Amino acid sequence: MPLIIDSILPGSLAAQEGLQANDIIISINENPINDFLDLQFFSAEESLLIKYENSEKVEKEIFIFQDFENPLGIIPIPHKCKTCINDCVFCFVDQIPSNLRKSLYLKDDDYRLSFVYGNFITLTNLTKKDIERIISQKLSPLYISIHTTNPALHKKLMRYKIDFNILEKLEFLHKNGIELNTQIVVIPGWNDGNELINTLLDLTSMDVLSIGIVPVGLTKFRNSLQKIQAVNPKLAKEIIDISNNFPKTYCSDEIYILANQQIPPEDFYDDYPQLENGIGMIRLLLENWKKNKKKFITEIQKINKNFVFITGKLAYEYFIEIAQEINSTIPNKTRVKSITNFLLGESVTVTGLLSANDILEQIDLRKDEIAVVSSNIFNTDGFTLDDIHKNEFKTKLNGKLLIIDEEFAYWELI
Repeated sequence: MPLIIDSILPGSLAAQEGLQANDIIISINENPINDFLDLQFFSAEESLLIKYENSEKVEKEIFIFQDFENPLGIIPIPHKCKTCINDCVFCFVDQIPSNLRKSLYLKDDDYRLSFVYGNFITLTNLTKKDIERIISQKLSPLYISIHTTNPALHKKLMRYKIDFNILEKLEFLHKNGIELNTQIVVIPGWNDGNELINTLLDLTSMDVLSIGIVPVGLTKFRNSLQKIQAVNPKLAKEIIDISNNFPKTYCSDEIYILANQQIPPEDFYDDYPQLENGIGMIRLLLENWKKNKKKFITEIQKINKNFVFITGKLAYEYFIEIAQEINSTIPNKTRVKSITNFLLGESVTVTGLLSANDILEQIDLRKDEIAVVSSNIFNTDGFTLDDIHKNEFKTKLNGKLLIIDEEFAYWELI
């Protein structure tokens, strides 16, 4: 389907040539343009022959010579992503209540978003044309949710209704030059133990870029779903022991904390290939704190307020260490509040899944305090899990909010 223009940047090359919103891009240099990725891929040339259809259904051509100083300026309509065809026994979306922000209920499984943003996909919904495009446009690396390379178990876990062999698909992509970052969600009694070992053997034989291992996430909303056990401390230790035998294999921070083991040093994480998967996030937090603490302490010392670090239970002890360092320089300047996740269930301990209402009900903020929250409790539009915008959230928290990113690389007071 040709690409519809949402808007044109004023003063851009496209604006100079008369392209307008609602014009339809048919092709660039004779290459059909079907989505934002085609636009990005085929508009990278210096000379562009653009065929388009205007609002009067008249087909036209323009020629643009790019100087790469002025933007091309074509903004496509929002991308409609490919959705998931699976019915995974452990799907997190199936375990959340119905009153959260709408975007949480979209089960995206789009290879284009995997390439551009690092979203994990399953490959089960790819058509032959999709695979040909991935290879021809070298859409690499991709981020793939594997869980198991045992095809029979894979289908049992993910409950799709098509003929699909995960191992064959991975090997085909690998042989055609597509690099892979992979993840395994461990479900006790399903894909742990020998199944996990076999999966790691298969993935490392393909020399994938990375393998992330995370525990299955379970909320309190599983009453009508298949029973699944959580990863316990004993299994967490077994997972770490297994993973240590395989290169480029990283367990999530949650697994180390469950196993009561130290978070690995910085050089273990090889530039953090799966940071957004909760792998190495605490280590990077601590390393960035070392680098930035002098500047941070200097800045908050100028503010005649005290600060409360808001965190989930998982990272609580690490923020205690940070607060103690601050208080050793500025006595009683900070405290840490661990928030229990009553919205999704107390077993959900990561900060990024805290709701605004749980924070507001538990923080007990004093008049002379400013709340400090992680940026990952908000989406890119600034909304929390329970659909409260950060500006509204701020007004309910003494009118001020200090937002730090989850790795303490930057912060802002709003």
